[in-house]
Amino acid sequence: MTMIIGLGTALPVFIALMFFMTDLDAVAKSPLPSMELILQATENRNATIFLTCFLAVIFVLTLPSQWVSSGRIAWAFARDNGLSSSKYFSEVDSRLEFPVRTTVLAFIFVLLYGLLYLASTTAFNSIITSAVLFLNITYAVPQGILLVKGRKKHLPPRYLNLGIIGYFCNGFSILWIVVLGVAVCMPPSLPVSIGTMNYICVVAIGLFAIIMVL
Repeated sequence: MTMIIGLGTALPVFIALMFFMTDLDAVAKSPLPSMELILQATENRNATIFLTCFLAVIFVLTLPSQWVSSGRIAWAFARDNGLSSSKYFSEVDSRLEFPVRTTVLAFIFVLLYGLLYLASTTAFNSIITSAVLFLNITYAVPQGILLVKGRKKHLPPRYLNLGIIGYFCNGFSILWIVVLGVAVCMPPSLPVSIGTMNYICVVAIGLFAIIMVL
């Protein structure tokens, strides 16, 4: 239902904004492209300010759920002995009945990570963009396991059983994610310099190194 609601509310807005956009270069060069896009669509500064503030309020209200979800993931990781001081962070508060320690840890991490934007927008944007690559890697891992271990033995009973086609889907998905991973790590422009380099590959290697150490 959340996917349907998101599609039904966001897609018409995107189509309307794209249809009424008059200057693509101005949007691309704007410090805040979304505001420039809304301004071109409404041709009214007051309406633009109102809609931008409305979107900002929505973004702020969704932030707590983000670090709470991150706290749950960190707790699961600590429960499986994947974090330093796992025993401490895997504790669940008996009174509040949720993992307070990892939620606070996630909150502090988000605050410190936000400061990175002040130091280097390139590094900040590289880490943000690398989330696309990391998300796709998480899709590839279980599909790879099914290819090696066998779908029939390890998948539970289900309404939609693809049979032999399932192996093709798994294999194609993994190959596509490999291609996507290379494409995501490509530099945005040529020639490449220190300032214009795509640092996603650096972020990916650094994160995997941290995971291996943990």
